[in-house]
Order: sequence, then C-alpha cells, then structure tokens
Amino acid sequence: MSRYRAGENLPYFCTVTVLDWTPILIEARYIDPIVESLAFSRTSKGLQLFAFVIMPNHLHLIAAASDLHAMMRDFKRFTSRTIHDRLMADGRTTALEWLDRAAQRARRERGDFSFWQDGFHPQEISSPSLFEQKLRYLHENPVRKRLVATPEDWWYSSAAWYAGRTQVCMQMDTLEL
Repeated sequence: MSRYRAGENLPYFCTVTVLDWTPILIEARYIDPIVESLAFSRTSKGLQLFAFVIMPNHLHLIAAASDLHAMMRDFKRFTSRTIHDRLMADGRTTALEWLDRAAQRARRERGDFSFWQDGFHPQEISSPSLFEQKLRYLHENPVRKRLVATPEDWWYSSAAWYAGRTQVCMQMDTLEL
C-alpha cells in the first residue's frame, strides 16, 4: 500500500506526473483533455476542485472527493487515452516513443498506453495556513519555471480565478477549513 492515502472528502494537495517528466503538455490540444476532464468531474462526479496548475510535464491540484483515489484513477485513464489518441492523430511518433520507453523502464508493459506515472501523492490539507502554502506553491510554479511573469498570467491555472479575473480557464470551488 502506498504511504500516501486520501481520506473521504478531505482536501488534498495532489501531484500527477507524465512518465519520465516528459514535456508533452505544451500545446492546448494536449492540455484541453485535462481541463475538460476536471470540469466534467466537478459537474458530474462530485469532485471539489479548489486549485490547480497544469505544467508541461505535471499538474498539481488541491481537491476533494468522496473517493479521491477512484476519481484520480478515472481522470488519469480518460486523459491518458485522449492524449494518446491525439498524439497518434498528429503523428507525434517521437513523443509516443519516449513515453513507450518510459513505460517499459517502469515495467508497465500492460498492453495499454501509459502516460501518467503511478499514483498522485495526496497530502492532506489540514489548516488554512497549509492551504495558503500549497496554493502559493502551485500558483508560483509557472513563474519559477519562467513561463510567465505573474501567476495569474498562466492560463492553465486557478491563479486568475483567485486574483478575481473574469476570464479564467475554469471556475473553482471554495474551501472552508
């Protein structure tokens, strides 16, 4: 059993990583399935999403669900298939070969396409100060990587929502601790 376990309906800081940290999430075509899946999970599957950032090779979430493990399993399965289909349709053979080699190194030869590393490393958010710390960390990620000058300028993040902008990638749920 993983040392990371998510309890029922508690908020967790989660990290989901592309195999071998491969930078596939660099075009909207490959990022949009993630946004769409998170939005669908919010409206139809009971996911509470309090914050997120999508980076070229990973994403961070602060989220809660009655069964966060099942939610993340379904999210990863759907996005993996969708991104794989788009990579195939676009003829992105180099990216597909990198991911295939990474999956083989991880001994994940299950016959299915592998995109995400196993797990999502949930860390319980137990206080308002811990929430603020994790929120700052994930929102500052694109700034630290020099992708944007300010967190709210990164479209694939909840930073603009927290800054009060009207044009945002996705609405967030409000967390009360």
